[in-house]
Amino acid sequence: MREILTVVDIHNLELEFLSEGIPFKALKGISLTIAKGEIVGIVGESGSGKSVTAMNLLQLLPRDKINSPTGTVSVLGNNVKSMTENELRQIRGSKIGMVFQEPMTALNPVLRVSTQINEVILRHTAITELEAKTLALQLLADMKINEPQRVYESFPHELSGGMRQRVMIAMAFSCSPELIVADEPTTALDVTVQAQILHLLRERARNTQTSVLLITHDLAVVSQICDRVYVMYKGKFVESGETKKIIGSPSHPYTKALLNSLPEGKKPKTRLETVAAAMLEGTDSINRVAPPNQGNKAINRSGKTLLEIKNGSVKYPKSYNFVGTPTSFHTAVNNVTISIEEGKTLALVGESGCGKTSLANSVVGLTNLSSGDITYRGKNIKDHTPEIRRQIQIVFQDPQSSLDPRWPVWKIMTEPLTINKTYKKLELKEIAIELCEMVGLETDQINKLPHEFSGGQKQRIAIGRALSVRPSLLVLDEPTSALDVSVQAQILNLLLDLQDEYGLTYLFISHDVSVVRHIADKVAVMYQSQLVETGKTDEVLSRPTHDYTRTLMNAVPSLLPIVSN
Repeated sequence: MREILTVVDIHNLELEFLSEGIPFKALKGISLTIAKGEIVGIVGESGSGKSVTAMNLLQLLPRDKINSPTGTVSVLGNNVKSMTENELRQIRGSKIGMVFQEPMTALNPVLRVSTQINEVILRHTAITELEAKTLALQLLADMKINEPQRVYESFPHELSGGMRQRVMIAMAFSCSPELIVADEPTTALDVTVQAQILHLLRERARNTQTSVLLITHDLAVVSQICDRVYVMYKGKFVESGETKKIIGSPSHPYTKALLNSLPEGKKPKTRLETVAAAMLEGTDSINRVAPPNQGNKAINRSGKTLLEIKNGSVKYPKSYNFVGTPTSFHTAVNNVTISIEEGKTLALVGESGCGKTSLANSVVGLTNLSSGDITYRGKNIKDHTPEIRRQIQIVFQDPQSSLDPRWPVWKIMTEPLTINKTYKKLELKEIAIELCEMVGLETDQINKLPHEFSGGQKQRIAIGRALSVRPSLLVLDEPTSALDVSVQAQILNLLLDLQDEYGLTYLFISHDVSVVRHIADKVAVMYQSQLVETGKTDEVLSRPTHDYTRTLMNAVPSLLPIVSN
C-alpha cells in the first residue's frame, strides 16, 4: 500500500453559512497542507474561521446551514466532502483524532473515563474488552498520569482541568490516528499544566509520526510546538510559513499587530498596541488603534494600605454526619497574609485549585474566612456591610456567564445602583451613558443585549457595572484569560487608564505571567493553599526564590528568543 505523505490538502476552499436566510462567508478561498508527522498551527482571533476550518476537516459542520461550498478538502487521500456519513464515522476516531478546547463539555459527565475511552477503542479496533482496558491504562500512563487506575475509574468532574485534557489526548491517540485536530487544547489551563500538555502532544506526535493541526490564538503556544503556522484573519490566510520565520520577521501588518499587542517584552504600565476589530472588505490591510504611549503610566499613590488579610484561612465542608454537621473539611486557603496599597495593583498568581479565587471571594464577601481577619482602611470588615460591599467590586473571568442575557446594557450596568435606591429609568440610562464613556463603549449601544457584543465588549460592560457604585477596590478574577491577545491588550489598556484617572486599586488574579508583569506593582504566589512568595513584581518574577515560582516561570512560553533572533 502506497504511503500517504500529504495528510491534509485543502485547496481554494470557500464556505458560506446561511443565518436566517442571510449568507455569511466564513472561509474565503483558503489553501493549507499538512505533511506526515508535521505539526501545523492556525492562529487568529475569535471569529476568524479557525475552528470552522478544523470542523470542516471532519465534516462536523451542519450541512443544511452551508451554502454550496467550493474548493477541495482531502484528508488521507480521501475527498471528505463526497464521503457519506457512515464513511466519515469510520475515519473519525480511527484515522482522525480530535482534542476539544473544553474537555468538561466534550466528555460525558455521567460516564466514567473507562467507559468513554473503551467505547472509542472497541468501536474502531478488533480487540477484547480486557485488551481495551490494558491499552487505555497504558495510554493514561503515557500521558504522565501518576494514578492511571484511579483516573480510569473516575467521572470527569472528579478530575482537574489538566487531567481531563490528558484524558482527551489519550482518547484521541487511542486508535493510532494519522491526524490529530487540537482546537484550543490549552486555552483554559494554567501555564504549568499547559507546558505539560504541549510537551505530551509534541512528544506523542513525534514518536508515532502523527500529524497535528493545532488551532489557537496564542502565538507563544505556536512557537513552542508548531513546525509551520498559518495566520488567519476574517476567513483568509494572510500569512503562512515556518513558525520561526513568521514570528521572527512577520511581513503582514496583521501578524505584526498581533505580536505587538502582546505584553511580553513591553515596558510595564504602558499602553499596548491593539488591533481593530474589523478588516476592510476587499483589502488585506488592517486598521490600528490606540498606539503605545510610553508616557502613560499609572499614577503613583500614597502607599497607604487599603486592604489587608492577616492569617486568613478558608475551609469548605467535605463530609457530613447523619444530622448534617460537617465532620471533615477541605482547606482552600491556609493562613495567608497579604496587603494591597491604595492605587496599586497586587497580582495573585498560582495554578488552578491553589486557593486564588477562594481568597478573592473572601475579599468581596462571597465567601467567609474560617479564621483570620480582613481590614479595609484599618477597619475589620469580616461581616461586609453594604457600604463595604459598595467599595469593593468584582469582575469575573467569563463575561458571557456573568451578564444577564435578557437585560439590555443600561440595565446591567446600573443594576448595583438600584439595590438601595430608587431611580427613574431615564436617570439610569444617563448613568449608563456615562459608564459607557468611561469604559470605551459606544453610547448608542445601551439598549442592546449581551449577545450582540464581542467578548472584549462584554468584559467592558462587566467593568462598567463594577464601576457604577464608584468603588475603591476592584477584584479582577482572570479578566483577560478568555480573550484574544488583541482584545486582551484593549482591556489591559482600559484598566491602566481607569487606575490612572480614578486612583483605583486592583487585586488581579491571573495565571498569565506576562500580563502580571505588565500590570502589577506587586505579586503574591500561591501554591497548595499557601502563600509561598510575595514582593515587587520584577523581583519575584525575575529572581524567584521558591521552587514553585521557578517552576512557574520555566513553564511560561516565550516569543522573545525568536523575535530577538
